[in-house]
Amino acid sequence: MDADALLRPFALLMEYRMYLLAVSGFLIAGAAVTYGLRTEDTVMALGALLFLPNALVLLGVGLRERGWFDESSSITPE
Repeated sequence: MDADALLRPFALLMEYRMYLLAVSGFLIAGAAVTYGLRTEDTVMALGALLFLPNALVLLGVGLRERGWFDESSSITPE
């Protein structure tokens, strides 16, 4: 086995790094909210919701890198 064969999965993972980070954020937020609700810790459940905007931004960045959004915005300043 050569080094290229060993590094190929890592390179593929790095190609989708924004998606990986976004999914991680959603999973962490979901687990923390679930734990907070099960233990009746409202502060933890509400604090865990702060992960969601960051995960959405990372997902948006990943989608823009993949070309799912135009570079030009539909709202133009006057």
